[in-house]
Amino acid sequence: MAPPPYARAVDHLFDQLRICDTLLRAAVRRKQLGDIRHWERDADLARLAEELAEHDRVSRARVEVSEIDHVPLERLRRVFRLSPTEVRVLVLLVGLEIDVSLRERVRGLMADHSRPHPDVGLLAELLYHGPEKARVPEELGADGVLLRCGLIHVDRISDVAFVLRRVRAVERVIELVHGKDVLDRELTRFVDLISPMPPADLVLDGPLFDELTGLVGAAIETARRGRPHPVLLLSGHDGSGRKTLLAAAAASHGFSTMRIRAKALPRDEASLRQLGPMLLREAILWHAVVVLDGVDQLGPEAMNFRADEILLGAYTGPIAATCGKITGKPPQMGRGAVVLEVPVPGETTREELWRRALPTDANPDLPRWAAERYFITPGVINAAAVAAVAKAKARSNSGHDPTLVAPDLHEGLRGVLDAKLATLGMRITWRQTWDDLVLPDDAVLEVREFIARIRHRRLVYESWGFGRKVAKGLGLSALFSGPPGTGKTMVAGLIAEELKLDLYQVDLSKVVSKWIGETEKNLAELFDAAEAGHAILLFDEADSLFAKRTEVKSSNDRYANLEVNYLLQRMEAFAGVVILTTNHETSIDEAFRRRLSLRVDFPVPEPEERERLWRTLLPAQAEVSADIDFDGLAHRFEMTGGYIKNAALRAAFLAADEGTAIAMRHLMRAARAEYQAMGKVISQL
Repeated sequence: MAPPPYARAVDHLFDQLRICDTLLRAAVRRKQLGDIRHWERDADLARLAEELAEHDRVSRARVEVSEIDHVPLERLRRVFRLSPTEVRVLVLLVGLEIDVSLRERVRGLMADHSRPHPDVGLLAELLYHGPEKARVPEELGADGVLLRCGLIHVDRISDVAFVLRRVRAVERVIELVHGKDVLDRELTRFVDLISPMPPADLVLDGPLFDELTGLVGAAIETARRGRPHPVLLLSGHDGSGRKTLLAAAAASHGFSTMRIRAKALPRDEASLRQLGPMLLREAILWHAVVVLDGVDQLGPEAMNFRADEILLGAYTGPIAATCGKITGKPPQMGRGAVVLEVPVPGETTREELWRRALPTDANPDLPRWAAERYFITPGVINAAAVAAVAKAKARSNSGHDPTLVAPDLHEGLRGVLDAKLATLGMRITWRQTWDDLVLPDDAVLEVREFIARIRHRRLVYESWGFGRKVAKGLGLSALFSGPPGTGKTMVAGLIAEELKLDLYQVDLSKVVSKWIGETEKNLAELFDAAEAGHAILLFDEADSLFAKRTEVKSSNDRYANLEVNYLLQRMEAFAGVVILTTNHETSIDEAFRRRLSLRVDFPVPEPEERERLWRTLLPAQAEVSADIDFDGLAHRFEMTGGYIKNAALRAAFLAADEGTAIAMRHLMRAARAEYQAMGKVISQL
């Protein structure tokens, strides 16, 4: 009669513990006999050997007819290709953690009864016999699969002999043999498993997916032959679908996907080395394509000592990594890399993504409208759709779900991107109009030309083919230079307002970091988010970041130049709009100036322009005295519009405090104060 299958994981474990119990009784008997010459003739040892063989035969027969989920020890044996003695080591060590009587009996055999765990020498005495003893250093040493793959823990005390080092089971193995197959809790801060989407829910770029699937298959085949294979490095914007693509490609080959979040990893080499065996164990257990997500966020200090090799160097399965959009040199991987860019999907794919993300009762024209307007990734589309629905519900006063409209989508997208952009900049709005602007006609024409370029760049560069002729991307950049208060920031706001785009003023104190590599990382996040949301980036006082590169005399000079080089590369690859303002154009690196789409000079206004500014900056609603000499103010105070605005506001408060209309004396007093703030001599006035 065939033996019954194991119905529970613990049933198989208890059978294996009975085998360990037999081995333990045999060890005690051998110790009693003493001389090895008496062992072969001893009846008790012969009976125990027969008992051991029978237990082993029955257990193996039951394993053969059991589901693999019910015999996790057998799964461990197969997956890690463990020898019979390695399996016995695991069983005994697990038994010592769960069986009090077994622990007491083993402790009775220890030289030091106070120690909680056996040493290598005792395990060799209990579980290895005859020729098997020669395998002890190989199986329990640093190069053995048990220790290398994080299945056991061996004390690593340099001045303690190998045979005296204590050995114990790790918590993950104890849980696993009890049938609890979950990711190691110690790793959940850094690691998770990515479930592949059902094929019907995937909206993928066919050729790109086919290429990636082929690369994953090639990596698997190379690993099967025992040869190292390069890392599959997928670059792209946040939400571009890099991990979704990898999970789908892995699933097509029967692999799961295990993600390691690089940003959450410790930065020191010693801590990374401690994680290596645990990561190797989980990767093998889950039969995974391992993805080092955000490898560019490890930082130069981690990459200097090959963090990827420390973490995954022993894993022979397929390894992938993700990084942001590559604009220069890609992250260096210890085993080399095959780089695959995951671009923002095309308009047709974006339309389908919007259609799936929006409610079924949404306006059927919205997906096409959104796809044409927003050049964004699948992840951002999904997040924006959720936010848009929430905005629409907040807008509605009825009890019914409101119909989504285009402004809801824009507000939803703004909310998603605000979370990224607001950490490095500030969204600014502008209340002035073009009528409030006072600039020379030539400068106004140049600004209008810049607006036309932004508005029609897809038509000219893509539809008309100029992008191929001039090797120029969609990105546009302008430099507004001139003294403080000449209207540079105001014009940036008016441009954004006319084009219905958000304007973010970059906070350079948050972008520039003293830590190596952090500035580049912040810039990458900034440009990626702005590109996705069609936001204009405003770098005010840009000469502090875009300054000329210097001769390298120290490591600080070298890293500062690296930041400038990165900024050059990132701006060239940027598909959005950047506006730089500066009071000192000559301080801007010449390489930046060559790449600008437009340069506009904002001069100090002439007397006629200053008179217009004085007039326009006094609102029609304000009470103004008839004694004001606007021409006199314009000629006597050579000030820019910003200072004139401050003076007008200052005069208004002076008049309000007196309870009178704004008069010439108020404006003169305010103008003198502003003039003095400019560092001008006012004694002759």
